[in-house]
Amino acid sequence: MESINEIVQNNIKRYRKLRKMTQKALAEALDVTHSSVSAWEIGKNAIDIDRLCQICNVLDVGLPDVLSDSTDAEQFQKNEENRKIIDTINRRPEVKRLMLTTFDSRNDDIVVAIKLLEALKRR
Repeated sequence: MESINEIVQNNIKRYRKLRKMTQKALAEALDVTHSSVSAWEIGKNAIDIDRLCQICNVLDVGLPDVLSDSTDAEQFQKNEENRKIIDTINRRPEVKRLMLTTFDSRNDDIVVAIKLLEALKRR
């Protein structure tokens, strides 16, 4: 069983790579040295809670996610896909309207709407 420090260092590395960030980019966003990020990820140095919260903000991930020892890759991927969908909805008001419009729709109607949207997208 992994210690909490090992869990945190593995999750920081995982989320950093998922966000396609280098250690250098994360270091710059946190105003620390590249070697600090490297030391956190290999477990050479511990991370205090304030710095961990900053890391979570930069990586756009919740503290519970960084502290979680869940290694279920499929669930992790689903969570990331859901996060991307929510981000898209929040950034694009027309997508939000579409979601609200289809919220109470029947499944058959939603399938027809998706086919229509896919046809329009190919144009």
